[in-house]
Amino acid sequence: MINFNHPSVKLILAGLTAAALVVGAAGGTYYLISNNLPQGQSLFAGNGQSDNQVHFMPLDKFVISLNGEERMHYLLLELDLKTLSNHAHEDLLAYRPVVNNVLLKMFSQMSYEEMREMDDIEALQLQVKSQLTNTLQKNGYQHAISDVLFTKLVLQ
Repeated sequence: MINFNHPSVKLILAGLTAAALVVGAAGGTYYLISNNLPQGQSLFAGNGQSDNQVHFMPLDKFVISLNGEERMHYLLLELDLKTLSNHAHEDLLAYRPVVNNVLLKMFSQMSYEEMREMDDIEALQLQVKSQLTNTLQKNGYQHAISDVLFTKLVLQ
């Protein structure tokens, strides 16, 4: 019969318990890394959220004066910019003045009649996206804007 109160037996049992814990922790870590994490994501990354999530940056309301044949008109515009990573979204926040400038320049050059005759909102969204992408790249923004979404467009 084994005497569990003997110091040698206690030492051996403590060593076996520690070894079992180390093997269990190593096995659990291997399981998490090989089965649950997307390719290239760190087990110890920040808040555990993937960086491949969609992010929307709502812009402030724009009220832009448009020249008309008889009088001045106004365009109220609200839009969101869509990015595909948190890093791109955070960087885009720093470029907000550039974004605002591009939009003001682009829409203030249009007349009331041009805006009123525009049937294709998607074409206008693509034009805004193209202008933003070109200007942002010239200013050092290194990510893509995946979409421009108009959330309000009022012509008066």
